[in-house]
Amino acid sequence: MVVGLAVAAVAMLPIPWLWQQWVPCTWITIASLLALTTGRRGWRSELLPLAVGATGLAIAFHWAPAVLAEAMRKPPAVGFAAIVPIVLWDACRFAVPFWIVGRTVSDPRDAWLPAGLAAVAAEAGLASVFPWKLGYAQIAWPVLVQAADLGGAEWPTFIAFAHAGAILAVAWLPWSRPTPLAWAAVAVCLVNAGYGVWALQHWAARAAAAPQARVALVQTDPDDDDALDALRQLSEQARESAGGPPELVCWPEGSGGSYEDGLRSLADAAAVQARSREPRRGLRPWPEPFAPLLLGGRIYRGYPEKPREIFQAAILLDRSETITGCYHKRHLMPFGEYVPGAHVIPEIRLHFPLEVTFDVGAEATVIPCGDRLRLGPLLCYEDMVPAAARSLAAGGANLLVSLINGAAFTAPLTLRQHRLLAQLRAVENRRCMLRCAATGETCVIAPTGVVTSRLPLHVRDVLVADAPLLDSLPPGAGSGAVFPLACGGLLAGWIVWRRSARKAAGCA
Repeated sequence: MVVGLAVAAVAMLPIPWLWQQWVPCTWITIASLLALTTGRRGWRSELLPLAVGATGLAIAFHWAPAVLAEAMRKPPAVGFAAIVPIVLWDACRFAVPFWIVGRTVSDPRDAWLPAGLAAVAAEAGLASVFPWKLGYAQIAWPVLVQAADLGGAEWPTFIAFAHAGAILAVAWLPWSRPTPLAWAAVAVCLVNAGYGVWALQHWAARAAAAPQARVALVQTDPDDDDALDALRQLSEQARESAGGPPELVCWPEGSGGSYEDGLRSLADAAAVQARSREPRRGLRPWPEPFAPLLLGGRIYRGYPEKPREIFQAAILLDRSETITGCYHKRHLMPFGEYVPGAHVIPEIRLHFPLEVTFDVGAEATVIPCGDRLRLGPLLCYEDMVPAAARSLAAGGANLLVSLINGAAFTAPLTLRQHRLLAQLRAVENRRCMLRCAATGETCVIAPTGVVTSRLPLHVRDVLVADAPLLDSLPPGAGSGAVFPLACGGLLAGWIVWRRSARKAAGCA
């Protein structure tokens, strides 16, 4: 039985990341590990969840070594060696809840609560190169994740542990009656599902009644030789869409040029040439556009040949090509835009030949567009960072727009997983989220977290859709780390109580 549960845990963990509808596999993984580790100390019980986490993550994100090797311009074996410490660290984060229940819990049916509290605290408190969270594997069943607007990005992880607790409660029924905490797991699952049903109906109705903005999302790899012509042609094609011309056109990250911070307009070709730098010096992306254009480019400060600062940026141009708003990227892509750990060990930079060393933006800049739109721009990696979207919504954004250049990720699974890691931002902030990607996944995500329209991966096309503009924030939008902090506090109280109970039992 022990071997069977261990095999089930290893096999089930990566499945929802490969085939996203297989949500219960996550619950089975957690339930199996809780049954195997509760009340058991020693290196075997501690190594098991670590091995399951490392194996599952390696399978789920099997494309990562090749991507790292390409970024390093090294053989695949070097990429594999570089990814090992990252996977092991995330496996440790995964294993923390099971290490704790091995020391503090005696009944597996009671283990879900302290394990869930520990998982939430670990995900929020332990830094990770990539913002992976166990609960994201449930997003394919939207009813389960709606309470993220109350508890934040870690809430789905807590719910996954509650479902595992319910599974263990049912599994023990032939032998004994459920414990109070086992009943609590079932109750939490039912309450969460009830809230999810209500929230899906409520926010779908709110979105349907809200003002609608017609937008065009152009999907083209900006690194292709003829990309600029394709971007312009597809944008013009959107003008003839059946529902009328869009009031905003979006191009992916990397589709614009590199402009001086003080440049205010791209209408004068000579001025653009003088106040820009490579790559794409002098680029006027779309002369005489019929609608405002939001695109990804670069902004520099100082001399073109030797700038003081360079930012990845989202730039809004109006119909006269005037720059009416600009956002500087605040969360850089690991290994693509900065090298993690290089501030501690500078020699690491030598293995990652970055084209440019980017600077970090300081402000959550909301960009007004016309009288109705207040855009919350996100650039690529940022749509996976809960705090990035939360700060923009709190600043008044009524539409989240993510501009992405994931052309380096050629595997369809990689692009879908990026969308999966970003999808919850719409639920947390109850905003429609637009994703405009170079090769995919370009899509519209409703405030319920449901993808309402999308383009196929790796095609050149334009998606024209209506996006609801919601202004009110959900109750938990400004709570930030409140739920993880509460979980950490409850976990600390649980551990103290269990130790006190054991000491009292020993004295008796």
